[in-house]
Amino acid sequence: MTWSIDESGTMHHKATGMKVSPESGISFPGSEYKLRPQDIDVESDSRLGAGAGGVVQKGVIRTTGQPVAIKVIKVDDKPKRDQLINEIRGLVQAQGCPYLVQWYAGFANNTNLQVNVALEFMDLGSLADLKKRMANAGMSGAPSNHVAAISAQVTLGLSHLHSKHILHRDIKLENILHNREGRVKLTDFGIAKDLDATLAVAGTFVGTVTYMSPERCLGEDYTFISDIWSVGMVIYEISTGNYPFKDISSFPALFEHLCEKPEPRLDPGVYPTAQCEYVALSLVRDVSQRWDAERLLSHPFVSGFTAADEQALAQFFATL
Repeated sequence: MTWSIDESGTMHHKATGMKVSPESGISFPGSEYKLRPQDIDVESDSRLGAGAGGVVQKGVIRTTGQPVAIKVIKVDDKPKRDQLINEIRGLVQAQGCPYLVQWYAGFANNTNLQVNVALEFMDLGSLADLKKRMANAGMSGAPSNHVAAISAQVTLGLSHLHSKHILHRDIKLENILHNREGRVKLTDFGIAKDLDATLAVAGTFVGTVTYMSPERCLGEDYTFISDIWSVGMVIYEISTGNYPFKDISSFPALFEHLCEKPEPRLDPGVYPTAQCEYVALSLVRDVSQRWDAERLLSHPFVSGFTAADEQALAQFFATL
């Protein structure tokens, strides 16, 4: 009974005071984000992807011509509506951070129990798309200086989330976007569900558990440091062009890699020392030895990140 929907189709959440309306947009305590269906032109055949909350399509804000990504979130039951709260809370907390995907506003669609949220459009897609483009170009991974620029931006975005007490829980290639300006940004923050480490859940959410930290896989208590393991997995993959574990055909095989075999390490004969260290400090099973986001930002691999590195990254993206 925490939710109610009035005759106009406006959804009210009593505990937080959030309102989602077809005509006046989204109201979150202390702020209003106004947007109406008629303010947006959506390209119906332009599916950009699908996240934990729903499908994403390309759209344009009519008054400005600004391209946006429209995330369509189903809210036909309470768990999905509660997930919407987490999504909006995360977007509000992400405002102003250049390394997190920003949002404009959203509105309810009272004809089909959906909420449309207008997000910043990242024109090159996810790091999964980058990995495919590198493979098509015959590259086994990104050059070290560009991996450093990607790592710095991912860690800066994660540090901001953690400072706002938001645990991402679903960091993977598909949830890190990039654009032609050399910007790399986390998305889908704050919406991932806690997952029980059971075979049934693992089979359902295989795309998520493949980046899950060992402590989460074991069903242990976990904190913000669990996100760091996922970052290490991503950076290893962008560095080498390959997912760190060779055999994940079953959950027992994945479990063995995560919890029993030696942690993934970059070859020091191939990659610079700083890059190897950065991955090793992220992919350490002992959580007391794993660095947090703030400490990682002081590491030489990313601490020198500047606008010039971002520009160089943009040039690299343009070659693929």
